[in-house]
Amino acid sequence: MKKSTAGIVAAVAGGALLLGGSTFALWSDSVKEAGGQITAGNLDVNLVGTTWQDVSGTTPKNIDLATFKIVPGDTIKGSFAVDLALKGDNLNAELRLSENEALQGALASGLVGLKYEVKDAATGKVVAANENTAEAALRLAPGANTFGDVTVNIPASLGGNAELLVDVTVTFDPATSARDLTETTATLASTGIELVQVR
Repeated sequence: MKKSTAGIVAAVAGGALLLGGSTFALWSDSVKEAGGQITAGNLDVNLVGTTWQDVSGTTPKNIDLATFKIVPGDTIKGSFAVDLALKGDNLNAELRLSENEALQGALASGLVGLKYEVKDAATGKVVAANENTAEAALRLAPGANTFGDVTVNIPASLGGNAELLVDVTVTFDPATSARDLTETTATLASTGIELVQVR
């Protein structure tokens, strides 16, 4: 083969290799979505006050539970002021009493009528009650919640003010006789208040 012919064949072969190893750019287009921010809601509960009262008579009297000496026929009440926050388009939650145990100690046998009530803090009206059990639960949603003729508004963030009051009441059995249960004690376990999301 002549040198000139060999050069042409080599050039054609090299061009074929180049063509086979590359692509042709045809039309194309694309667009990118800017996206957006996803924001979580809020669920919060805080205790903003606790009071204990002797409610045995017609006029309730504030007491110090650590020093108050209960006698047969007395009724005492603990009131827990609860600040709540709910924020979420599909958020529903239950306010529950948790970590509650039966009264413990020798005096417990003489304490009757253990009762839990949840009240609207603004009006004092009862929106939920359970007698002789700590398993009270109240269904809530952000904004206005209506319970009978009571409307309780739950804000989106804690404001330091109570929306609800949780009351615990107990009575020393008036039928206690002789010197039964004198100088005994009973422990009311700490009342846990929790806010739990439910679907």
